[in-house]
Amino acid sequence: MTTRDGEQMLAERGADSPARDDVDVKELRARPQRLTEPSTPSERSQQARSARGGLMAIGALVAVACLFAIVGRLNGGTEAGAWTVAYSIGLASATPGVELARRGRTRWALMATIVGAVGATLGNALP
Repeated sequence: MTTRDGEQMLAERGADSPARDDVDVKELRARPQRLTEPSTPSERSQQARSARGGLMAIGALVAVACLFAIVGRLNGGTEAGAWTVAYSIGLASATPGVELARRGRTRWALMATIVGAVGATLGNALP
């Protein structure tokens, strides 16, 4: 019998025999059922509610930061340029992210908020 690290080679053992003699197949199949405890519907709805609230807050924060940056730079006498476009993209994508999060579309809201944050970061990087 050929072994590799104490286990039988796949070609030499039958399809029904376990890889190791000390492991019970029934125990392995029952283990994931014991590890995952089903959560109650109220716990899942609370987690979803907190995820929506967090995404709404982050999206609103990014949108407000972009808006203040645009207003601050334009009031400072700086000429509108590429940074204005970058901040506007950030504002235009983070604002719908708040509404998407409110409606429960958390994946789309996260993507919109990330695009908004990238626009704000790009606006800071441009002269």
